Amino acid sequence: MAERKPVIGIGLIGAGRMGSIRAHLSSTSPAVNYLAISDIDSAKAEALAQQCEAAYFTDDNRAVIENPNVDALIVSTPEGEHTDSICRALELGKPVLVEKPISLSLDEADRILASRAESGTDLYIGYTQRMRRRFLSIKEHIDAGRLGEVMSARLSIYNSRAVARQVYQRSAHASPITDALTYMADMALWFFAPRKPVRVYAQGGSEVFTDHPAGLGDYGWAIVTFDDGAAVNLGSSWILPEKWPAYVASIGMEIFGSEGAIAVDDAHKEVMLVTNDALPSPYAPDSSVEVAFLGSQMPGDWALGDFTGPMREETRLFLERVTTGREIPLCDGESGRAVLELTLAMEKSAREGGALIDLPLKG
Repeated sequence: MAERKPVIGIGLIGAGRMGSIRAHLSSTSPAVNYLAISDIDSAKAEALAQQCEAAYFTDDNRAVIENPNVDALIVSTPEGEHTDSICRALELGKPVLVEKPISLSLDEADRILASRAESGTDLYIGYTQRMRRRFLSIKEHIDAGRLGEVMSARLSIYNSRAVARQVYQRSAHASPITDALTYMADMALWFFAPRKPVRVYAQGGSEVFTDHPAGLGDYGWAIVTFDDGAAVNLGSSWILPEKWPAYVASIGMEIFGSEGAIAVDDAHKEVMLVTNDALPSPYAPDSSVEVAFLGSQMPGDWALGDFTGPMREETRLFLERVTTGREIPLCDGESGRAVLELTLAMEKSAREGGALIDLPLKG
């Protein structure tokens, strides 16, 4: 583990939408005294570096990772490009925060975890919704036993077609399961821990996004059974209408225990903006709405020149972990691999028309 320092240098890999937010949060943190940025598009790296007054920018990821002024890394590249950057940083003993999911295959996830085990260096996966106040509170009450034994649950997440199009432009092989339902899979494993999933049944479809390579472009629903017989229903849809007011995501949950239950309506209908002028979507720049449920952008929101919300909290906690060593509730590498395995099992079941898939996955 790297030596603790009161202030540190941060290397940011990937200057896209999420990377830009992370760069801003790092550059405005009192714990960061050096920021280096890389992106395969050098113009994007330069523009973000100027915006955040970064000390260094390049189109070479390794130049940032191996920079002696960089103590920790934030990896915000597309999902299929995580592995090399993470492994090199871990080899050098530099803690890493990477956007979800950990990778796109279990082989790559295992390679990452092998690097982490060999170096003993911290690795966290950006399942940002864990940092929402309501979900932290749910975890607290479950762990305190106020629901008794948690026996079943339903967790869902819905996005509009405008958001789905943006995701498919970035990654044609993404799906409502691996890109969105992964958040709910992480929540389920977090809430039901230490129990392990042992069986998955799933269905999906592609009537709207018909050219999805796996035929899973529109939605995915799954039933997950745990090793003690507990069960959870997980569902995601990417086919809400183009101008759906929750312009990024709506989440819903019911969690049932032997001594209590929790219900969550996270559709953001409580704060509604109606405007005569089109309001651009914060996620899909080619789309706009006239009615918006404010607060539905999952990472948080820009307001008054700053960014606030769960991504801010997640980044702050990562920086505190690096500088002080304090324990933090972020998703660690092993948990990130477990989420990936669960979502891959869901996709496998759905592709095979609802076949029962046993966990752990084999082959």
